[in-house]
Amino acid sequence: MTEELDAVVFDVGGTLLDLKPSRAEVFGRVLAEDGHAVDGRTLLRAIAQSDRILDERTAGQNDGKGSVSWNDFNRTVLDRLRYPGDKDKIGKRLTAEFEMLVPVVDNWADYPETRELLASLRNRGFTLGVISNASDLVKRVLDHLDLTRNFEFVIVSDEVGIDKPSAGIFRLAVEKSRTSPNRMLYIGDKLTTDVRGAVGAGMNAMLVDRTDTYPDVDCIRLRNLSELTMFL
Repeated sequence: MTEELDAVVFDVGGTLLDLKPSRAEVFGRVLAEDGHAVDGRTLLRAIAQSDRILDERTAGQNDGKGSVSWNDFNRTVLDRLRYPGDKDKIGKRLTAEFEMLVPVVDNWADYPETRELLASLRNRGFTLGVISNASDLVKRVLDHLDLTRNFEFVIVSDEVGIDKPSAGIFRLAVEKSRTSPNRMLYIGDKLTTDVRGAVGAGMNAMLVDRTDTYPDVDCIRLRNLSELTMFL
């Protein structure tokens, strides 16, 4: 595959970076404070299931707007957990927590393998880029973590007015990469939004599945970014 690719483009959240404290840690603390402690494994499974459900639901709208509100996310996770309390009340509390945490650049961290992988790909001459369904927070976080210098371009949905999985946002990356779609690889953690969106735009794609959310899908799955080196 290496000789057939010019560019590697990444999603951000869940692919290159993670929220700290994690979503599972926030859920665990808030539910415990409400008297409904849930073990970590169960939380991770419920969050993974919710990510998949919401990815398919929002991408299926096919209107170029694939964003998910924290209210939707929290309610879906609570449903997976069969939470016995007042879901509206605890959901609003969780939303307030996330809305306070997420905009703070210090609350985002790169995965342990991110920097080494990006440096390796740059040294090998690949054009690197980002496509993210997000606000300008993504750029501020990448700047804060000194990761922006790895990328030739960072495409943010709020700025261009198109969300993944619409082909239009992937075509912007093709233009900026100055190559053809079939010579590009997109890597993300959502099957529909990322992988199918990229493939629909003519790109190659791989799925980062850190939590084994998609054991049944017919595509290349990476448990972490380090595994990318087996294919490039």
